[in-house]
Amino acid sequence: MEKKLFNKNQSVFKVGELPDKMYLLVKGSVGIFLPTNETNKPNFTIQENELFGEMGVIENELRMATARCLVESEIISITKDEFDKRVNSSDVFVKGSLKALSYRLRSVEKKM
Repeated sequence: MEKKLFNKNQSVFKVGELPDKMYLLVKGSVGIFLPTNETNKPNFTIQENELFGEMGVIENELRMATARCLVESEIISITKDEFDKRVNSSDVFVKGSLKALSYRLRSVEKKM
């Protein structure tokens, strides 16, 4: 686990990148920008104590959006390997639920 401070307008990850980490926003605000968004207004806003970047990690697929800090933000990250170890030690229903929910959400967002 790693805690890092990001500046306003600094990208946490960009669309098309490999999903090597998932994130928890401790302080600040992060905007999620879909590839078709050419504005400075995010499609979604991540608030404090919310996870983000999990879909790529769970499904091992490229990032489908860009995450950019809207203000100075403090973020904790865990690597894909750390996350996989935690999930693999959990119940089969937990593992299956995570994959199903992530797959369904990604399917809906691809249609947008």
